[in-house]
Amino acid sequence: MSQLVSSARINILVIGLNLAYMLVSGAVRFEHRAAGAKMFKEIQVLLALLSMLSNAAAGSVSIGTASARGDIRVDSHQVENNATLFNGSMVETGQASADLRLGKGTEITMSRETTGMVYSDHLVLQHGQGELAASGAFHFEANGLHVTPLSSGSRGLVSVPDGKTVEVAALTGSFGIVDPDGKILGNVVPGKALHFQLASATDSTTGTTFTGTGPIAKDAQGNYFLYDTNDGSKFYQITCDDVGKLVGKYVTLTGTVVTGATPAGGAIEVVCVSNIKYPGGYWSSATGWVVTGVVVAAGTGLAVGVYEATKPAASR
Repeated sequence: MSQLVSSARINILVIGLNLAYMLVSGAVRFEHRAAGAKMFKEIQVLLALLSMLSNAAAGSVSIGTASARGDIRVDSHQVENNATLFNGSMVETGQASADLRLGKGTEITMSRETTGMVYSDHLVLQHGQGELAASGAFHFEANGLHVTPLSSGSRGLVSVPDGKTVEVAALTGSFGIVDPDGKILGNVVPGKALHFQLASATDSTTGTTFTGTGPIAKDAQGNYFLYDTNDGSKFYQITCDDVGKLVGKYVTLTGTVVTGATPAGGAIEVVCVSNIKYPGGYWSSATGWVVTGVVVAAGTGLAVGVYEATKPAASR
């Protein structure tokens, strides 16, 4: 397929150059006539069209391949076994998974019932679950969040069960997760998974407003807490942004209690922070993501993905 595209591109260029030569020759012969100006305008139009056609052909250059353990759909076409991928190709799996191999050693496994749009430097995971093994700048985009490997040889899982949830687990190496504004929401390492839930307008208006004063702390799993000295030194888990730079500082924090969320580390409640005042500064959060650690329980989508990714290849 890629050879046919390259051949078509060459043919377009050759035809375009021949036409341009013919028009230029005609323009030279009539350069002293009034028709010459019109001829040159036609040349300009032709060259612009030629440039558009050339760019369109260039955008069809293959970026990798997809191999399936059954039928998959690539750009709405049913495919068996292997397919060529282009920038922006839509890949949909059904009852079989698919392996994508791209440049710079990037490998992606799309689980069953998964949909994603693949580009040369990222994959937009729209639904389902994908496994990424990459050491370069390739990343997953899931519900607007960017999941990027932070170390060489990193391998991890990203799950999108719905339009408001993202789950990330690391198998090897580490991954960083940032929101569309570039704010760091968290990092994952082997044995740790993070659950990201987009807070709705209803959550923010019906949740209980929280204000507490005390030091910010961080546990070994990367969770943040506020020890509220105004409430008998009770502690609350802090989410919705990375407050790592405030660890150890004595702050006054305002936020919203996340109804139904399970706090980590024995905390009383999960609080989605909105702003923090501390000596010498004021900090405000604009992200709407609630971040919590998750237990990879048997039968859940992420647990199945971890099992499938770690069991021997012959048994998959």
